[in-house]
Amino acid sequence: MGLNLTADQAAMQRQLVTFTKQHLAPLDHQIDQTGEFPKAAYDLLIQQKVPQLGLAKPYGAGLGMQSRALVLSIIARGSASLAVMLEGLWKAAEQIDHYGTTAQKDKYLAPAVDHLMGFAITEPSGGSLLGVKTMATKTADGWLINGEKAFITNGGQATTYVILARTDQGEFATFIIDTSMPGVTTADKQTTMGLRGVSVAGLHLHNVKVTAENILGRPGQGLEIARRNQAVARIMMGAIAAGIMEHALDCVKGYAEKREVVDGTLNTIPAVQTKVANMTMQKRAAELLALDAAQQVDANVDFEAAAAMAKLYGGHQGFKVTNEAIQVVGGVAYTHEFPLEQLLRDVRALDLAEGSSEWISQDLGAIELGVMEQQNTLNQQPVPTAKRIQVADLHRVVKKLRLTEDVPVNVGNVSTAKRIIALGRGALDPAVVLKAQQLAKWIGATIAVTRPLTTLEQFSVDQQIGLGGATVNPEVIITLGISGADQFVIGMVGAKHIVAVNQDETAPIFKVAQHAFVGNVDDFLTGILAALN
Repeated sequence: MGLNLTADQAAMQRQLVTFTKQHLAPLDHQIDQTGEFPKAAYDLLIQQKVPQLGLAKPYGAGLGMQSRALVLSIIARGSASLAVMLEGLWKAAEQIDHYGTTAQKDKYLAPAVDHLMGFAITEPSGGSLLGVKTMATKTADGWLINGEKAFITNGGQATTYVILARTDQGEFATFIIDTSMPGVTTADKQTTMGLRGVSVAGLHLHNVKVTAENILGRPGQGLEIARRNQAVARIMMGAIAAGIMEHALDCVKGYAEKREVVDGTLNTIPAVQTKVANMTMQKRAAELLALDAAQQVDANVDFEAAAAMAKLYGGHQGFKVTNEAIQVVGGVAYTHEFPLEQLLRDVRALDLAEGSSEWISQDLGAIELGVMEQQNTLNQQPVPTAKRIQVADLHRVVKKLRLTEDVPVNVGNVSTAKRIIALGRGALDPAVVLKAQQLAKWIGATIAVTRPLTTLEQFSVDQQIGLGGATVNPEVIITLGISGADQFVIGMVGAKHIVAVNQDETAPIFKVAQHAFVGNVDDFLTGILAALN
């Protein structure tokens, strides 16, 4: 079924579909098996001039957003990892093209044909713009930037990053950072269960000196840039989800044509035909939602609501369609020929980049209710002094919560545990995780995580708290590096005692906690382990 494409779009689609099947799809199995992004794959994209399709003229082909969404969907049919890598490049380039000066475009967009970029908006606190902990301190000739970013697409591979920071004047600003700048270091790559070829890593910024040449837009425009980036990214992710659905359908069709049953082949069975019809409608709707949202970008009208719907529907139906495909194909869904289990992991991991469906639903509801502007200004009051604890207070907390007494021997799972250590994006440093595990062992606690962490290899969905995960009622829960989004808090408000650790004094988690440690997670863990000793 056609998508009402222009003649140029249809020609591009035919060319890219052939290229994807012949060259990219064979590499995808290697990418998933090794978890590494092969340079050969990007070289292939460069030879086909694919990266520059998302770059404005004169640096590239200058395609509109609708055509870019179409390209990402096609690339995702062969490799979702490569499509997400392109998305990371294109969303950074789009913002530089939209807000950048002529000098910035000349400096950063021309090299983007051959070099990746990263866009660092989301924070270890879980993605809320209110949780931005990267600070820009004004100096005589610019700013000094300190802080960190986590879960950056193309992190560690990119040489240029576009980051959001909060200034000491209370404004938000966006800066273009180069990895060659003193004080800029990249963290170790995180190993994800899905989208294995995508490099996901953090960025550490220590007294990074920037000037007016590095600021994107103007001081105070950071939230506007962040929101546009978020909406553009959601459209692209919706298109990628549609491409994953197309891949799943191709697997089902190929299998049903070959699989012999009593009266012929599987594709002649009415129940299978009905299932494929439903899957096709869901895939088609996802395509149309993504292309419609992209068309609104091209028409220069407000596209936030359409973008949220594209990502929401694409993510939800992508998971559903891939699951249904696995039911049809059965055991061969784990094979190289019909890699549906891999596709299921890939579609789940799309939440890693742009936030969970619960978070996006909240945004969509706020947009429709006309209160989106308030979302970024409400509830920014710092945690009251009465709740705050310091390292010196931890021995008192240990005693009050009786953490050295009645230590459970059989800890149990997350749902039944009496004591829980919950990890968020702000607690992913390997040394921090090790200390958290040591603390859990000493006090008889189980380790739990927020939803984004379930896509990482060392954690599982069985450890998730909140919507889509477990509802817990422990005697004590200690949250480390968790901002406190509603979808998490709703799963743990039954806890008797909540100790929250976060660097952002306005983090929502502090509203439900009895004890608030505003500071570094590692400092807290070192202090409480010493107090237990």
